[in-house]
Amino acid sequence: MEEPELPIEHLQEEIHHRVANNSERWTLGVALSSALLASFAAVASMSAGHYTTEAMTFQIESANQWSYFQSKSIKEAQ
Repeated sequence: MEEPELPIEHLQEEIHHRVANNSERWTLGVALSSALLASFAAVASMSAGHYTTEAMTFQIESANQWSYFQSKSIKEAQ
C-alpha cells in the first residue's frame, strides 16, 4: 500500500515564517543552553569512557600478574 503524499510546502513556509518573525527571545536561550548541556554531556561521556578503559586495563594487568605468580608457585612446587 502506498502512502499518500502530503503537501508539506505550506507547513515548511509557516515554520520559516514563524521562526523569522518570532519575538520571543527566550527560545534562543533555551536552544543555546540545550546545546551547551549536550556538549558538556558529550565531554563527560568521553571522559567516563576513558576512565573505564583505563580501569579495565589495570584490572587485566593485575589478573596477568596474579596468574604469573600462581604459575611460578606451581612450577616451584614441582
